[in-house]
Amino acid sequence: MSGPVVTCEVDTCTHWLPGNLCGAANIDILHEEEGRMAEQPEHTECKTFYDRRGVSSLLGSLDNVNWTGLVREPFVSGRDLTPTVTCIVESCRYWRDGDLCEADEIKVTGQGADECQDTNCGTFERRDE
Repeated sequence: MSGPVVTCEVDTCTHWLPGNLCGAANIDILHEEEGRMAEQPEHTECKTFYDRRGVSSLLGSLDNVNWTGLVREPFVSGRDLTPTVTCIVESCRYWRDGDLCEADEIKVTGQGADECQDTNCGTFERRDE
């Protein structure tokens, strides 16, 4: 099973690219408060967020870059630039065993974010118990 297509509007992240693309190799979606299950999108966060401030921020995020996708995207537009998704938000209807996301597409929100707590998984829907 391939992962969801990721659309990201967090333009202050080092991984954000024009067109709301994500240049990260993998993103981690977590609960905003450790030990407390998410009830709504605002209770989630993209832990992969890395603030785009100066060269040191860019260098600090280089270990999680989708280099192949970055090279191929200008020539073959499509899913090459979509990161894999690790999600530990078990209260979401799209969460599956192995910390997988079963949604076809996820949207990471938080335009203008200063830290990962300012980001959210806009696709989050509470799982029916």
